[in-house]
Amino acid sequence: MSEHEIHAGDSLSSTQVQEETPETAEERDQRIRKAQRRRRLFTILPPVLLVLGILVLLYPVIATYQNNLEQQRIAKAFSAEQTNLGPDVLKDELARADEYNRQAAEAPILDPWLESQRPNTPQYSNYLSQLDVNPVMATVKVPSADISLPIYHGTETSTLEKGVGHLFGTALPVGGEGTHTVLTGHSGLGSATMFDHLNRVKVGDVFYIEVLDRHLKYKVTDIRTVLPNETESLNKVAGKDLATLITCTPYGINTHRLLVTGERVPMDNQQVAAESAKVEPAVIQTWMIAVVVGIIAVLIATAVLWGFARKNRKKREAEEAAAAEASAASGNGEEA
Repeated sequence: MSEHEIHAGDSLSSTQVQEETPETAEERDQRIRKAQRRRRLFTILPPVLLVLGILVLLYPVIATYQNNLEQQRIAKAFSAEQTNLGPDVLKDELARADEYNRQAAEAPILDPWLESQRPNTPQYSNYLSQLDVNPVMATVKVPSADISLPIYHGTETSTLEKGVGHLFGTALPVGGEGTHTVLTGHSGLGSATMFDHLNRVKVGDVFYIEVLDRHLKYKVTDIRTVLPNETESLNKVAGKDLATLITCTPYGINTHRLLVTGERVPMDNQQVAAESAKVEPAVIQTWMIAVVVGIIAVLIATAVLWGFARKNRKKREAEEAAAAEASAASGNGEEA
């Protein structure tokens, strides 16, 4: 036998000896500890991911709830603050607004969501100076759609995120024969309800506008869906006092505009409180309840599954520990 073959045989024998060397107690403990760390990681990770998922699902619910509350608080505060202005201030502001509507030049009415509706002109500055004793211009209430929101000047993006925007170029919402005011609100915002339920309104329903100490009641006479550039129905009509509520539709697609138009009807002062009390804005929406119920169901199912998994894990660990002890005892017996 050659020297090379002898060395090769020795090397093979050495490899076989290494492969057949039994696992030491220290190596066995290290292997068990590594397996336990991996199991702990896989035990902790699912609950962490579950909590993060729940927070993501709850964000629109919490944000919408808080924003709805804030918008209603602002609307109620507007009504209360009018008593602090004094009758002379209220009378003067309304007189200025009425005069503004009489003097306003006819201008093309454009889609509220066009950027061109944010002009930097003297006319727009004059518009912003009307009904400006409060950041809120007025409030609108629609009982059949659970709407009670503040109205602000203009239809800028930031404005429509906090309430209803009055469309520049249309009459101020103070009423008057031959006027037509247009109020714009979002649908489908992830953080507020706004005009989401405007599609519930039907012909014959009523809505209310409160501006300073003037209360206006409108009865819905026309509901239509139009393209963004179809604004002819927003023009003034001689001899009529009109108000239109407008939002995007279909929900989440926003290719068209939903127009709800009402004509003013009489309402004496004794009716004001009773009529306004009919408005019960829904701070909590049905979809919010559905999300919370769904989360609770997921938590219950997860708890049950986690209980089964924990029970099986403990059983498996006990079996591994017993096997390790048996292996150690066997090794000690062989050494003896």
